[in-house]
Amino acid sequence: MNYYLAFDVGTTAMKCVLYDAGFDEISGCRIEYDLVIKGRTAELDAETDYNVFCECTDKILSAGVSPAEIRAVTFTTQGETIVPVDKNGEPLRRAIVWLDSRAEKETEFIIKKFGKEKFYRTTGLWEPDGALPVSKVLWIKNNEPEIYEKTHKFLLLEDYLIFKLTGKFVTEKSLVSSTGWYDIVNDRINDVPDVCGIDEDKFPEVLDCGKIVSHVIPDKRAGLFENTFVVTGAMDQVASAIGAGNIEEGVVTETTGTALVLGATVEKPVFDCENPVTIYKHYDNRYIYMPFGNTAGVVLKWFRDNLSGKKTYRSIDKMAEKSAPGSRGVMLLPYFSGKNVDGNMPFAEGAFFGLTLGTKREDLTRSVLEGIAYMLREMTEALEAKDIKISEVRSLGGGSTSDLWCEIKASVLKRPIARNDYSETTAMGAAMLGAVACGEYKSIHDASETVLQTFCIIKPNINTEEVYEEGYRKYKLLYETLRPIFMKK
Repeated sequence: MNYYLAFDVGTTAMKCVLYDAGFDEISGCRIEYDLVIKGRTAELDAETDYNVFCECTDKILSAGVSPAEIRAVTFTTQGETIVPVDKNGEPLRRAIVWLDSRAEKETEFIIKKFGKEKFYRTTGLWEPDGALPVSKVLWIKNNEPEIYEKTHKFLLLEDYLIFKLTGKFVTEKSLVSSTGWYDIVNDRINDVPDVCGIDEDKFPEVLDCGKIVSHVIPDKRAGLFENTFVVTGAMDQVASAIGAGNIEEGVVTETTGTALVLGATVEKPVFDCENPVTIYKHYDNRYIYMPFGNTAGVVLKWFRDNLSGKKTYRSIDKMAEKSAPGSRGVMLLPYFSGKNVDGNMPFAEGAFFGLTLGTKREDLTRSVLEGIAYMLREMTEALEAKDIKISEVRSLGGGSTSDLWCEIKASVLKRPIARNDYSETTAMGAAMLGAVACGEYKSIHDASETVLQTFCIIKPNINTEEVYEEGYRKYKLLYETLRPIFMKK
C-alpha cells in the first residue's frame, strides 16, 4: 500500500495528515507554536518548524504505518515568510513571517522605481505592502547588511523544509508568486531584484507545483526512509483550492483561516488595472485570482482571548446567537493589519462602531462574524467586477465549521454557501500533488475524481436580507469615513 504524507504549515500551527492512495485519511496530528511579535514585526525561529515536523512524523509513524510505505512527502505553507540561509542551509536570523509589515519604505521604493502597473502585469500583485518578500529582502540588505552578505539563498518556508529533507535549494511557482521577484507570465525572475541591487543568485531554482525534488535524506529525527520522495507542493490557498475541487472556472473557494482568501481558477490572467485583484500561479500552469484580507479568523481569536470571556469558538457562537442580526447596531471593521480589499490601505486599523450604554458582549461577538462576512462580500464583488462567473462558493478553513458564521456569510452574500464536510482540504491538495507526481494518478483531475466531495449547502436567511444590505452599506460608509485618518498614519 502506498501512503502520502502532507504537511500544512500554518502561521501558528502545523497539521500533518497521512492519506492512503484513495485519499482516505489514515491519521493526523496538529502542533502549535508561537510567533515573536513586536508592533508590526512578526518572526519565527525557522528551526522550530523543522522540530515540529519531526515531532509530527514521530506521532504519525507511531500509528503503525511503516516508513517504507510512505511514497511521498509534500508541504503546503503560508506565503511571504522569508528564511535567509547560508551555504549549508542554516538560518542566519529568525524567519520574517508573512504578517510582518516592516518593509513599507522598501515597498514604496520598489513601486516608485519599477512602476505600479508594470509591477502588477509581471507579478500579479497590485497593492504590495510592507509584507512583500522582495521588500523584506531589501530591508535586510539595508538594515542587516552582514546578514545579506552571508545569505546564500532567501528561502520561503516550504523551500526551507524541502531543503531540510533533500539538501536542495528549490521553490515552486504558486509560492514564489507571492514574492514580488517572480514574473508569473514568463516564468522567470523579473527585473525587480536588479532595480534593487539584489543578487538574483540568492533566490532558489523555481519548479512547477507537484514535481519530485529528490528522495529523502535519511534523518533519525524525521524517521523517514530514503525511498520516500519529496515533492513540491503549493502555497496553502492553492493547495486548499485543489483539495476542494476548485480546479475549473466557476467554482470559487473562500477560506476563513488566519486571513480571509477567495480563490477563482482561470486559464489565462487578465491584468486589469481598473479593477485589479491579486493573481497567483495555480497548478499545471493555470492561474488563480486571489483577493484577500490579512485578518479574519485571527480577529476572532483575538476577540476570544481578550474580550469575550470565553475559551472555545463553540461558546463564541452561542454568545453571538444571543444578539440579533445586525448586532443591534454594532459594527466591526476587521482591518487589524491593513486593508487589501478594493483599494490598498496598509495603515488601516480595526474599529468597533455603534457602541451605546445598551451594548452587550454578545453584540460585539456577533459584529465580529458579520464584519468579516462584509469583507467577504467586498471580495466577491471584486471578482464579479472582472466578469468572473461564480457558479458556487465553497467554504473552507476553520471558519467554515461554524453553522452560524456560514449562515451569516450566505445571507450577506445573498447566495448559498457549500461547506465541505472534510476540513483538511489544504493537506489533501498537497497529498494529491504528491500522488500525481509519483504516478499514482495521471492528473489532478483524475485524483480529484477519486475524492468523494460532500458538501452541506447553507442557504441565506431571507428574513435578514434587508438588515444585512443596510449593514453592508454602513460598513462601506464607515470605512470611507475613517479612510482619511488611516491615510495620515
